[in-house]
Amino acid sequence: MKMSNPFIPFSIAMITPFTEDGNLSLEGIPSLVEHYRKNKVPALLISGSTGEQHSMTIRERVSLFHEVKKAASDDFLLYGGVAAVLTKDAIELAAAAESAGLNGIMLGFPPYLRISQQEAHHYVEKICSHTSLPIMLYNNPPRTGFNLETETLLSLAGQFPQIMALKEAGDTAEILHVKQQLGHDFPVLSGSDLTIIENKDYGYDGITSIIGNIIPNEMQAISKAISFGESDTAKAIFDKVKPLLGTMLELGILRSIKHLLNEQGIHAGYCREPISILSVDEKAKLASSYHTFLSGN
Repeated sequence: MKMSNPFIPFSIAMITPFTEDGNLSLEGIPSLVEHYRKNKVPALLISGSTGEQHSMTIRERVSLFHEVKKAASDDFLLYGGVAAVLTKDAIELAAAAESAGLNGIMLGFPPYLRISQQEAHHYVEKICSHTSLPIMLYNNPPRTGFNLETETLLSLAGQFPQIMALKEAGDTAEILHVKQQLGHDFPVLSGSDLTIIENKDYGYDGITSIIGNIIPNEMQAISKAISFGESDTAKAIFDKVKPLLGTMLELGILRSIKHLLNEQGIHAGYCREPISILSVDEKAKLASSYHTFLSGN
């Protein structure tokens, strides 16, 4: 029986709350999850780059998987972010995602090491042998220094049917070729809110949104309009979103998200150092941009 594919066109890369002194704040998870629930977010990525995954210990990330699942119940599709310098740590995270009852994992490659294609193949093979969960591979050369070549991807997807999607943050030139080889049932997703409009032309099927933490309804509306071929509608919504997105990127997207959520009484917490909190002037600039956005909707 064929495994169902849980990787849908719209999800949000959820943030991870930390206390001011840098401890993981699991107490903030129910407030965050309720924010996503109220806004009818269909799927969440736990402990990805937006979730500051590489600032956390393996134990912290495992506890985060369980705590989010506890708060979310079955109201969302949940993907566990799995990536580690050591293969054994990635195996532990993948097994933990399955034991927590998550719906799939996003498997990233080890950062900093610049592994070979053969080593990447072996890394993925090891994780696949320790979990039965559906897997979305995450190719993110700017962050890892490693680029998953199309030939390696096709080999892995052919060998392991549980590899059911790709999140591509590198070269877009091969996406259409990947779709031709693996079919339209193999989604290719983006993580770039800024390029959401043009991504469809490259062959992307959807997005794991970051700014969706703040404006989930607008980003989901853009995603739906694109999937329905309503490009004018998508562009009109994005034109309203773009100035706020630009300000948040300029100030730092994670610190901006957490500040705005905290201002709304949602327990988003702090970022871990070296990411800092916003200065008084930065808060004022962000507040002005956010107010302008709200007044235009």
